[in-house]
Amino acid sequence: MKTIKSKIVTFALVIGALAVFTSCNDEEPLVEETSTTETTELEPKAVSSRSVGLMGVSRYYLGGANSIHTYRVGNVGVAVGRREGVPFKLGIYNKLITPTPPSGTKQVFFLLSPGNRDFLLTTSTTERNNVLRRGWRNLSEYNFRDREFSSGRILFNQSAYIHTSGGSGRVKLYRFYGQSNTDHLYTTNYNEGVNAGYIYEGVIGWVHR
Repeated sequence: MKTIKSKIVTFALVIGALAVFTSCNDEEPLVEETSTTETTELEPKAVSSRSVGLMGVSRYYLGGANSIHTYRVGNVGVAVGRREGVPFKLGIYNKLITPTPPSGTKQVFFLLSPGNRDFLLTTSTTERNNVLRRGWRNLSEYNFRDREFSSGRILFNQSAYIHTSGGSGRVKLYRFYGQSNTDHLYTTNYNEGVNAGYIYEGVIGWVHR
């Protein structure tokens, strides 16, 4: 009798362990790394911790005949070519909680030209609308959707902002343009753009490094 009972207990423990192992393997990540033009899912409890904050912007470079610099912060923007590092930081905010960025800032629009020939960072809605009419892709926002009951509700909208004036810890973000390769360069180092032979186009805002 004792032998039968011990076998039953052992069998129950094995089944319980298998159930735990299976449930762990079935769990999905809160945020899936997908294309910036798609949407994914986010647990409601994770939304509040992602409302506002600074995040490093990665810069990428693809050389050759179709040379281009691209930029990505979080899930906003796009990565084309080799990653060059994190030259500056932008603010991230949730447009569902705050439809407009914090006071003293503007939303930054991330735009990619047809054929990946050029990439723009701009705070100008006029410039954004002009290039969109010419077929550019708008990569300025990223939506996370609710997977509960397949409702499809947008729980979090990730967008980026830039300061409109200087302040503690802020530096200018310069915009340069290379005519020979139709490439825009954004840098906190003015000499980098000049040494690359690019044309200086101005300051689009103030960022953190």
